[in-house]
Amino acid sequence: MLQLATLLLASFTMVAAQPAVSPDHVTFYTEPNFRGEALTVEAGATVDDLSKMIRPSQRPWIFAISSVKVEGAAKAIVTSAPGLQGDRLEITRSISDLYGESRVSGGSWDRAIAAVSVTGPRPTVAAPSTLPPVRYEQPPTVVHVVPRPTTPPPVYVRRPIDLRAVDAAIHRAFREVLGRTADPQGLRLYRDRIISQGWTEAQVIQQLQRSDEARGIDATAAITKAYREVLGRDPDQQGLNHYRARWRDGWTQGQIRDDLRRSTEGRTTNIQNAITRAYRDILGREPDPSGSANYERLMRDKGYTERDVRASLMSSEEYSERRRR
Repeated sequence: MLQLATLLLASFTMVAAQPAVSPDHVTFYTEPNFRGEALTVEAGATVDDLSKMIRPSQRPWIFAISSVKVEGAAKAIVTSAPGLQGDRLEITRSISDLYGESRVSGGSWDRAIAAVSVTGPRPTVAAPSTLPPVRYEQPPTVVHVVPRPTTPPPVYVRRPIDLRAVDAAIHRAFREVLGRTADPQGLRLYRDRIISQGWTEAQVIQQLQRSDEARGIDATAAITKAYREVLGRDPDQQGLNHYRARWRDGWTQGQIRDDLRRSTEGRTTNIQNAITRAYRDILGREPDPSGSANYERLMRDKGYTERDVRASLMSSEEYSERRRR
């Protein structure tokens, strides 16, 4: 149960002075190294569902915490599910980056906290206050009366639904977030939401990002896989740190792959791979240095595509000679 006397709320406007914070408290932050938005919970207070707590940015506190600062003799119990259920972690010291704390079910504790309970060396006792009562003001509820239309509503004719396109969008979303195609159950679920509720592919991606499977993905392994797929190598430390930060910002595996493809190294690698494929398929050999350099220049400077390279190779004397054999 949330105790207003012991929890600093950011979503209400207080019009009277508030008692000083107890020296035994824990502060939770949305960014590593005790930065970003902050939520302070005093010893004796419990928030059993962080989805009901709203940050100054108007987003919920659930799955938003990346670092924890412990003050005084306080300690915190955090869980991965509301109601103090799921994986459980006891925090007795400040942690500057929860990414380094592993969960029992897999993944890290970074942005995985759904409920918190803070205890201290002594029980919290409600003492009479000499301060004037604290009042909280909330914006009034506004009810809009919509006049009944005097003309019949328009009739909309919906275009036929392309089930193949719907399924393709779902599979893309699964690959984007989870690095795999949709399983039959997921395919049925999101097909119904797209067809019956009008969901977009972006909404499917957002929903998958909030799934337990997505939160359990190891960021380092996912980034390494993207580097190998796009650039054919393992990430250097600078690149790994960069994309781990983007991962905390909510980037998907697909966004990381796309960003790598757009990089200078990615464009060069893609061009070289396209030229190599064309030479192997058309001429049955690896590209020679001069030919590779020539086609790389044409693709980079003249806008040649892989299809153009293939057409050029097919018009060469070497290809004609190869076909005569």
